[in-house]
Amino acid sequence: MLERLEITNFVLIRSLVLDFSSPFAVLTGETGSGKSIILGALGLVLGEKGRADVVRQGEKEAIINALFSYRAGSAVEDWLRKRGLEGDDHGLVIQRVIRSAGRSMMSINGYSVTRSDLEDLGQLLVDVSSQHAHQSLLKKSVQLSLVDKAAHDEELLSEYRKAFDELAGAKEETERLVAENGRLSQERDYISFCLDEMEKASLRPGEDDELSEDLKRISQSGLITGCLDESVSALRGGMDSGALGLIARAQSSLGKAIKADSSLQSFADRLESTSIELEDIAMSLGDYLSSMSFSEGELEEKSARLAQLQRLKKKHGGSLEAVIARRDEYRGILENVDNFDHLLKENAKRVAQAQARLDDLGAKLTQVRRRTASRLEKTITANLQKLGLKSAVFTIELSPVEAGPRGLDEVVFTLCANKGEKAGPVSQVASGGELSRIMLAVKCALEAEDEVDTLLFDEIDAGLGGVVANSVACELKNLSRSHQVITISHLAQIAARAESHFLVSKSEEEGRTVSTIVEIGGEERVREIARLMAGDVSHISLEHARSLLEGKA
Repeated sequence: MLERLEITNFVLIRSLVLDFSSPFAVLTGETGSGKSIILGALGLVLGEKGRADVVRQGEKEAIINALFSYRAGSAVEDWLRKRGLEGDDHGLVIQRVIRSAGRSMMSINGYSVTRSDLEDLGQLLVDVSSQHAHQSLLKKSVQLSLVDKAAHDEELLSEYRKAFDELAGAKEETERLVAENGRLSQERDYISFCLDEMEKASLRPGEDDELSEDLKRISQSGLITGCLDESVSALRGGMDSGALGLIARAQSSLGKAIKADSSLQSFADRLESTSIELEDIAMSLGDYLSSMSFSEGELEEKSARLAQLQRLKKKHGGSLEAVIARRDEYRGILENVDNFDHLLKENAKRVAQAQARLDDLGAKLTQVRRRTASRLEKTITANLQKLGLKSAVFTIELSPVEAGPRGLDEVVFTLCANKGEKAGPVSQVASGGELSRIMLAVKCALEAEDEVDTLLFDEIDAGLGGVVANSVACELKNLSRSHQVITISHLAQIAARAESHFLVSKSEEEGRTVSTIVEIGGEERVREIARLMAGDVSHISLEHARSLLEGKA
């Protein structure tokens, strides 16, 4: 519940602290005194968009702090825990700072958050009923949501949505398969031709590089042969010119020296190793020279093969690897075309299974909604009769519609306000005053299911008076037994029932307009109740106000 609201430099408010310690609080004041400013400040900490022009003129920033408490095990606690934003002793502090430069800062328990976070959390903290909310009650989607809320069908609805998405996905896959098959059927001859060309080529990764090297070697065979001949001659030349002969001479001379100095043996060993290595190289070069023979046919064959691969590379991606990848792709495409009927049958089974599951879950959802609607109809009708619509009959009609993400049902709230009249959708037959009472009747009917602790009513009493106003006050009082109720009202009957009463007023200080809000009691509250009743304060209105506060009127 909302424990405390602190507002600084916001619109006409310089500095304000409101303690909401009671379960039923009312805010009253003359039109234009600034009651909407309080709603605006609270709206900001609940995630509404902020504007720079809400900063009090001449100030750099507006600051709103709201302190909430929450129950252990509540949805609020779960939301905070999942995001690591828990506070101490189930306390929750939300701060919103709006700077005149336009930037906004938001935090929960000292942790920076986004406006989306505040919006999500705000829906768990405060339920706002206003003239706008009355209008939203006319929407079929909102009416369906209210029935689902009372039905506690979140798990079933979640399963239904999964089935709906599964069916939609299966149908999309069918459309994709049909479209793809149509496209590929038109291209099949071309793909078959290309694949046949690639299959006949017996492609092997890296073959084009090997062929290029072979052809380069063949084209330079004369140069290679001459160079190799020269290399072999340099190794095997005569005793005085070949490397091996010169090494042999060195070995002979070194052998004589070793007889006089055995420490030279290591050099002799190294010369021996070098001689063996050079001999091996000379033999290998000789073998390579012997193999350097290419026929004209071999040259033509390799050239033709490389040209074939180059054509395929140019046609299918620029590299042999790309050609091989395209070949594999075309194999798969033709396989899919050939298997189209099988794939279509398999997907048709998937569609049928998803449709059956959707129909089953949709029927269960409809069943739950019908039971809930029947229960709600009775409760809301009884509540409306308490609120002065003595002959009212409230009904909830469920009509089948094409399957959508929210089920197979359309919900319409209908009202017969007077005996003998035909019932009709509340959007067509309910007056402004009746809409206010329907909203309150629905809130009262859903109080047991509503996990939101704080209910804020913004002039829900608009257009009401007399006995009906007293009935509305009684219902708000009843709601405050299970929820915190905060209401902005023009009705004395409601103000008198509240446990704490805040007066909103506007004045001038140092040549500037300032809105102030103070909690009132005693004679000050009597005078405000009298003003609400009569518009001015007189002896009679004061007496009536005292009677109302004492519960005698």
